[in-house]
Amino acid sequence: MADINSIFNVKDLERIRRNTPGLGTRVHLDNCGASLMSQRVVDTMKAFLEQEVSFGGYVAQEQHSEALEAVYETLPRVFGGMAKDYALTTSAVDAWVKAFYSVPMKAGDNIVTMYNEYCSNYVACLQRAKRDGVEIRVARPDAQGKLDLDHLESLIDDKTKLLSITFVPTSSGQVTDVQAIGNIVKNTNALFLLDACQAVGQIAVNFDDIGCHMATATSRKFLRGPRGVGFLYINEEARRTVDPVFLTNQSAAWDKTHSYTLLENARMFEDWERSCMVHLGFGAALEYLLALGPERVFSQTALMAKVLRQAVYALPNVVPTCPMQAKAAIITFNVQGKDTGYVKAALAAQGIAVQVSSIFHTRLDFEARNIDTTVRISPHYYNNQTDFNRFLEVLEAL
Repeated sequence: MADINSIFNVKDLERIRRNTPGLGTRVHLDNCGASLMSQRVVDTMKAFLEQEVSFGGYVAQEQHSEALEAVYETLPRVFGGMAKDYALTTSAVDAWVKAFYSVPMKAGDNIVTMYNEYCSNYVACLQRAKRDGVEIRVARPDAQGKLDLDHLESLIDDKTKLLSITFVPTSSGQVTDVQAIGNIVKNTNALFLLDACQAVGQIAVNFDDIGCHMATATSRKFLRGPRGVGFLYINEEARRTVDPVFLTNQSAAWDKTHSYTLLENARMFEDWERSCMVHLGFGAALEYLLALGPERVFSQTALMAKVLRQAVYALPNVVPTCPMQAKAAIITFNVQGKDTGYVKAALAAQGIAVQVSSIFHTRLDFEARNIDTTVRISPHYYNNQTDFNRFLEVLEAL
């Protein structure tokens, strides 16, 4: 394969790899599942855990109150908006369902989604269709496999309450033109809920520029944070529209015996009980990204995806399963004559982490393309030439 002309110089990349304890002798190509944390993130969480052991969770939280508050201030530096637009949750799915079920809908209303919607999101749509009589309208792909924007726009009418759109699906490197969708939504009364789970950390994402009203994502994928924390972005317009599906003592003030006052910021969606340790770890991951330079990180990740996709698809007996024009750092393929589970296990035995994506995850897309399962790899900026050569050597030997 061709040499990688890294955006990072050799010393920078070596330092990044040294500061990633999980790399060691392992080749990690499952970053869209869970990437590897930096030493900075690990040290931040260890320090909090030690204080929690010594003083208990409440006191440790009080001691770190400024650092915890700083996480909210860091989020808009990476993704736009304002600190009051962000809530921290236990996962991206937790954030998404809180937003989704809080959008008022009744029988006769409709939701517009797309052909590669994530399983968790689509199942929630199916429940509201069954329970509330809401219609689900699915925007189709065009001949190149990209979202047909004209078809999506034709599905929107005065009964459309929500557009549920995925930025990058879990099962391919397809990238949705979300800014074009934001421009379409401007002329409607619908809310735009963006699942940015697989995009943040590998693609430049600014929710103000996109024009979405709500967005959700996780810490553990390309942002290189810990598992157990996600976030919800919800702007002021959406906060005035939604009715939170449930309230906690974190969401509202119980100011009179028979009344309460709802928070005016996104934290109306938060719970009191939380892991401050992973919140601080998430904040450390965001600060680490900012220190490296987000544009350099995104450019490097895109380069790694381009080089590896070309190299994998050039191998004999490899069958690409990404749609045409796929360019994100999620690459899918099958090996002729080999079960996907076997391929994953064989690579794991050689110290190479990959994943399998199945029809369960994106049924509409996979059924239409007659795919049951596929091998999924996802490089990141900390991978290097040695990682790629090792992976390709083992894959070809299969």
